[in-house]
Amino acid sequence: MLPGGEGWRRNLVPAIVVVLISIPLSMGIAIASGVPPVLGLVTAIVGGLIIGAIAGSPLQISGPSAGLAVMVLEIVSGRGIEGLALIVVIMGA
Repeated sequence: MLPGGEGWRRNLVPAIVVVLISIPLSMGIAIASGVPPVLGLVTAIVGGLIIGAIAGSPLQISGPSAGLAVMVLEIVSGRGIEGLALIVVIMGA
């Protein structure tokens, strides 16, 4: 549920900061993992919207981590991009 009124305005600047950090980091993780950078961009946008909509705590920060690059590279190397997509869907569920 999206916050209304002042809550929304108060969260706008922090949300922009998280987006500005998340997008290049997600693209960097994609490039380091051998995946097209556009997939990192899509992941950052979709993940940001979903996490933003269901955030559980006002102090929670959710976003990509540089440690993901190793995990994504291993999955893509062993199972391909299709395997990565399947694993992401399963883990999201």
